[in-house]
Amino acid sequence: MVLSACGGGGDDAATAPGGSTGEAASGEPLKIGWLTDATSVTRGTYYPEFEGAQLFFETLNAAGGIDGRPVELVMRDMKIDAELAVTSATDLIQGENVLMLAGGSIEGRMPPVFDVARANETPFLAGHSARPDMFPPEPDPLLFTVGNVFEAMSDARLEIWPKLMEEIGVDGGEIACYIHQAPAAQAVCNRWLDEQVKVTPEFSQGPIVNAPLQTTDFTSFVRPIVDANPAAFFDISIASHAIGVAVAARNLGYEGPIVFSMTATPETDIQQVADQAGGEDLYALSNITSISETDVEEIQRILDAAEEYGTEIDPSSATVNGWLMGMVIADALERCGADCDRAGLRDALEETDLDTQGLTGGPLTYSPTDHMGTRYWTAYRWDDGDGALVRAVDEWTEFDPATDLVAPLAP
Repeated sequence: MVLSACGGGGDDAATAPGGSTGEAASGEPLKIGWLTDATSVTRGTYYPEFEGAQLFFETLNAAGGIDGRPVELVMRDMKIDAELAVTSATDLIQGENVLMLAGGSIEGRMPPVFDVARANETPFLAGHSARPDMFPPEPDPLLFTVGNVFEAMSDARLEIWPKLMEEIGVDGGEIACYIHQAPAAQAVCNRWLDEQVKVTPEFSQGPIVNAPLQTTDFTSFVRPIVDANPAAFFDISIASHAIGVAVAARNLGYEGPIVFSMTATPETDIQQVADQAGGEDLYALSNITSISETDVEEIQRILDAAEEYGTEIDPSSATVNGWLMGMVIADALERCGADCDRAGLRDALEETDLDTQGLTGGPLTYSPTDHMGTRYWTAYRWDDGDGALVRAVDEWTEFDPATDLVAPLAP
């Protein structure tokens, strides 16, 4: 199997990346440290990212790796424990001598890990959860992300939300929002709704619920939303919360549209909601192409790799996000060259200009003033007939974090 995912695509897109010969890589491995939540309440959001990156590198290594050298992911389970995360990051950098770190967990657990990366001058590539450290115009020199700074994600919804509401057929009324407690919770719901009602005055702010991370009984938290019977309900939370909240809302009688953030609540979890409470009026906003879009060749490659190598969790947009992270790392490793070290890899990451092969709505680029890059947003709806998500909004909405913020970032 050959990949089209490295080096930005173009005329060489049909050849294996990294100068590989098509023979399995057998040289000294290039070691990448990966932090994730493999066994905790946030597993459904973050562990598939690791699996996606692992699938990418297993496929790449089978095709020759990077100049004959395999890429090895050395994974550590953070268990959403900040102290364990610091110990694990230190061990990966100093004990395993990895070239960089990648992955992550909920944003509140990441600052101590960033401190470890800084202290050891080691680049870090974040997945779903990012913080303003990566943001233009003065990003941390070592920190990059394929995910979203949540303040920017909130502002991007100002543009994509009206398009989805038009598709749903909702032309006004209250909007409710649910989020689990996190440092970025204020940005996720309050920031967005404060601005949304200004730009679309036909909508008004409904209940905002902020529940503890370890919640297991969601009925009491979602009841204020159900009692308000909003025109639409946005459920922006990790996978385990999103399932419980949506099912509880339906069981309490809410029949309106529920909209998920698909990079936090992957398709596998939206399907669980559909199975338990019905698939009517379930939607998702995403900056990543859904795993159900098998007409995108790179999506099919991911599914083929999952079939060949296996995953613990069925492939989803979170898996796609991890595969994309693998693409970014491999592209930087290739450009870093034979004597690549941490400093050289950091410099290569900062020069990323990657054709994502349809996994996003446009290229992924970094620069010295922006370690996040432009994001592209679209919307999906659950189709019971297909048993999958299908496009609700055909086009991608472009959001440039350097120019499109409506308000300053939180500190």
